[in-house]
Amino acid sequence: MKRLMALFLALALCAGLAGCSGKKPEESPQTDAEVHKIGVIVYNTADEEVIGFREYLKGYIEDNFEMVDFVYSGSIGSGEEELAFIQAACDDGVEGFMSFLSYDLKGEVALCEKNNAYYMLASGTVAAEDFEAVRDNPWFLGAFGPGQPFEFQAGADMARFFIREKTGANYFVLSGGAPLGNEMHYQRTLGILDALANAYGAVFDKSRTELALSDVPVTVSTDRVSVTVCPGYISGEDPLQTAKAAFEAGKYDAVLSVLPPMEMVEVIGKTPLGVVDSYNTRNLQLVTEGVLRFVVGKYNSMIGPAFALMLNAVTGYAADFRDDGRAVQVTQGFWVSDSAEDYNEKYALSTSAAMNAYNFDDLSKVIRVYNPDANLNALVALAEACSYRAVQARRGKA
Repeated sequence: MKRLMALFLALALCAGLAGCSGKKPEESPQTDAEVHKIGVIVYNTADEEVIGFREYLKGYIEDNFEMVDFVYSGSIGSGEEELAFIQAACDDGVEGFMSFLSYDLKGEVALCEKNNAYYMLASGTVAAEDFEAVRDNPWFLGAFGPGQPFEFQAGADMARFFIREKTGANYFVLSGGAPLGNEMHYQRTLGILDALANAYGAVFDKSRTELALSDVPVTVSTDRVSVTVCPGYISGEDPLQTAKAAFEAGKYDAVLSVLPPMEMVEVIGKTPLGVVDSYNTRNLQLVTEGVLRFVVGKYNSMIGPAFALMLNAVTGYAADFRDDGRAVQVTQGFWVSDSAEDYNEKYALSTSAAMNAYNFDDLSKVIRVYNPDANLNALVALAEACSYRAVQARRGKA
């Protein structure tokens, strides 16, 4: 009996020492010795949002989840380029892809299935019919992002801000990839046009859908409001020159952009600007200068839960993280700022390395190799707790 009691005491002492070791979560031992390659598909490596996501994945996630190696694409400008990257990455041992764009979701998932690799939209919105077409494919994990209603609302909220501010009734709208199949840009543009038409009681000679899908600059006017819609990915030289010429040909009271304005800022000058983008350094500069008046945006670590789902899949638990056998669709809304003070507060939390909105402790709780009780419901709940207030509460700042 004494020997048995001594054994119990020794075990208790060991457990107590381990519990009081003061080891930080980042120093937790890895539970899977294999390194898993995860591909990351991006539309523009120079884009501030892309850079922010990369800093989080390559800097924070790789440092704390040592079993992961992210393999980044270059700037993908076509469906052919995306498929070529997927195949080359699979040939190099990549097991799954976190994508921030989609040209042909069905084709992308089919190629991944052929290579036994997983595919997900890590932050974005696709048309409902495109999602449903691949939802039952076990190699498609799902989509994280605002979804159509929140994308539409982002554009509408931006337009309503400038209407309330009474900056004037001549609007220049950068519609980005709306006519090129980009569902996010399309919904944001529709939201802008809907809010403007309703506020001014405008009936244009073209429908809102026609305006949003126009692949050339188009202007519609009534006696109360004028709107110019200019399409194109202005990170490219030709679309940029088209947008500059269209802007310089008119006189505008506000610019509403569904994508980062890039070099257009030089032409826009002091014209009040609103953008659907992200909380990044470039926008901080524009906010400080007083040019950028309204921001609807994502933040760096918002993609943490999407990574958690991918890691569950590549470590063998994909089937356990499906919604009744189907891919998941997780809604994550935007943060919004209509003042420099508010932007500064949210920017600080977005970029903080010491106080990440989604840190190792948060994510390890919903990853099976770290927590045997991790499940889909908990992962989705964590992902949806992405609002500024929810993040403050999680970090003890509420």
